[in-house]
Amino acid sequence: MASQHIEVKTLKLAHSTDDTIRIEHVEKPYGEYSSPVVSIAIYSHGKEKVSEIEIPYENIEGFFKALNESVALCDSIPRTEPHAELNSDVGGGA
Repeated sequence: MASQHIEVKTLKLAHSTDDTIRIEHVEKPYGEYSSPVVSIAIYSHGKEKVSEIEIPYENIEGFFKALNESVALCDSIPRTEPHAELNSDVGGGA
């Protein structure tokens, strides 16, 4: 039996007009006796897959922990707010 992809959620990729992130449960990804995985893929224009990672469910808890640590690290780095000089969420041209 071939692998079966079950879509869980599709999200709009930030800072993009029409790229998406698609999360899928994949049953039997590597053949009849393989364990299921989670697939996280980026699609250009919502159609062409440009990157993908497959994570075994046994690694999901560690993956979530690492993602949360990454968010905390990002939040801890001071940076100038984009377009702060304009007091706006978007910039303007010169």
